Amino acid sequence: MKKVIALLLCSLFLNLSMPAGMLLANENNGSVSIEHMKLPKKLAKKTPTNIVNSSAEETEIVSYNTLQVAFGQNFNSKYANVGDEIVFILPDCLSTEEGTQILPVGTKVIAEICNVERPKSFNRSGKIHLNFKRIELPDGEQIDIKAKLFSNKDFLSRGKLNALGKGLGSTLGGSAIGIGAGCGIGVAAGAVIVGGFAIGLPIGFAIGAVAGLVTPGLYYKAKAGDKINIQLLDKVIIDK
Repeated sequence: MKKVIALLLCSLFLNLSMPAGMLLANENNGSVSIEHMKLPKKLAKKTPTNIVNSSAEETEIVSYNTLQVAFGQNFNSKYANVGDEIVFILPDCLSTEEGTQILPVGTKVIAEICNVERPKSFNRSGKIHLNFKRIELPDGEQIDIKAKLFSNKDFLSRGKLNALGKGLGSTLGGSAIGIGAGCGIGVAAGAVIVGGFAIGLPIGFAIGAVAGLVTPGLYYKAKAGDKINIQLLDKVIIDK
């Protein structure tokens, strides 16, 4: 009788413990590990977060992570219009410091132009505003994203120094005219030609600088492979 009771108790114990063991195994399989995005050193120092949640089923890139992408083709804002799409690509495999691959090389990041500002006088360069919309994997899978440029400006534009250099470079003819006028002033004043040239030189560059200031700024241009940084505004979940 004691043996029968012992067998019944063992059977009952096994029946109770098996579901618990299975549940524990399921919890372990679905566990999430915290990993860290692998980024270029300069970008890694600036990014507000590099946290990536990884499990057996999916990878979650948390909000405010930053990515580096490259133009997939040459771009010139002179020919850009609202609604046009720009294709960026991942120049390197996107992975974590712990070795988990998130996105392969060649993954596309698609942005739509939402506003175009043409160059204006006084060297005000053109501006391109972008709305990053989706990721396209090499196998054709698409994942919606919300992202913006990760910079001190929320648009693509050439810097003021570039525009000023362009303005001065395009007005050398104006400088020559000024130098000629200065020489005339020097001769009229009874000075030698060298003196007239000395007077004309600063006058010429002054004319060139003024003309450069009132010329339009620059269009934004980029070559295929030029890199920019973007920041995710919402989490991105990628199935494994």
